[in-house]
Amino acid sequence: MNIKSPNFISLNSFVLTSILVIFIVSFSALAPLRAPLIVIHFALFYFLVMYKHQIVIMNKSLIAIFSLVFFVVIQSIIFQGSMLIIVQSIALVLFLFFTSQIALAEGKSFYHKEQYKTLSKILLILLPFFLVSFTRWSDFRQPGLFMNPNITSHLAVMLLPFILLGLDRKKYKFLAVMLVAVITVITASRSATLAFILSLLSYIFVTKFPRSNFFTLFLLLATVLGISIYSVEIADWVAGHVSGLASSSDSRLLDTGYNGRDVLMQLALERFQSQPIIGLGFDGVKFDRGGGRELGTHNGLIETLIKFGIIGTVIFALFCLSLIWMTSKHNPRFKAVTVMSLAAIFSLSTNSSTFFVLNYLFIYSVILVYLGYRAQDENEKEISVEH
Repeated sequence: MNIKSPNFISLNSFVLTSILVIFIVSFSALAPLRAPLIVIHFALFYFLVMYKHQIVIMNKSLIAIFSLVFFVVIQSIIFQGSMLIIVQSIALVLFLFFTSQIALAEGKSFYHKEQYKTLSKILLILLPFFLVSFTRWSDFRQPGLFMNPNITSHLAVMLLPFILLGLDRKKYKFLAVMLVAVITVITASRSATLAFILSLLSYIFVTKFPRSNFFTLFLLLATVLGISIYSVEIADWVAGHVSGLASSSDSRLLDTGYNGRDVLMQLALERFQSQPIIGLGFDGVKFDRGGGRELGTHNGLIETLIKFGIIGTVIFALFCLSLIWMTSKHNPRFKAVTVMSLAAIFSLSTNSSTFFVLNYLFIYSVILVYLGYRAQDENEKEISVEH
């Protein structure tokens, strides 16, 4: 039973307001509002959508989410950390459940009322504004709309699948792709550029082979992850065989160094080895680099290992496999963009914090997976009724 609720409560408004939240907290003076705003945003939309639809939709993938919640609770009891860290860790895992329910509940309207076409047009109109910079970053990089080159470019790459989802004309798709390409160039984000290229190739592959099954998609995404993990080594090899490639340009995109991230990753792996089975919790992923500076690992995969250990990481890996399985059941329109989104987030995970952090990057992928699965589920019901 549907209950009358404000018209602005929809999947479209959730995505659009998430961009607004990111923009607000991009201002340094408002940065302390990041955690409360994101938590309020998730909770508000979850409860309003549940009030609107009066339904909880069960899905086998939710077993992994609830198992992870249970694991985090047990982990918190063992470590007896601060209440703030305990609440944060449970909330970040529950965000996956909130996202699944918002997408599953709104999926029918999103697909059958073609709301995805409206969202695509709005995002395409917004995309050029990502090129606007209010502040200066460096001689070789512009920060873009969100005051940070990585945030601006990562967000553009993760929103591109939503844009392509609702566009039918090739010229508009080409325009969207070119805009994101320009954004990655002006922000000079190597992680975003790599994710953009690999996700675009994945999109083209699935568009050409729309009946790709779970095994094919798994191999495709595993290849994307492998290339991303060894991207620096691959770039070094290419630079070594193409004489003067890196030295002939000042572009940061052609820099083949780790910029100190290899040191952070080594420290992270050493810390992981001290508690490999159950991990170190959400309080164990920051590193004191002196002068009051705390840095993360800039690697979502290693951060997951540190936070959850082997047990929690296995549960999360099963959840990711369930996402790929659901994607394999999508119709061609959703399958291509969802694989694109998963390729982008898995690539970004090797160079930045992506999972169980206060941003929406992984959430965008999860939304597309559940939306596409819900749309396919509704189509199958309609076919069975017709027969």
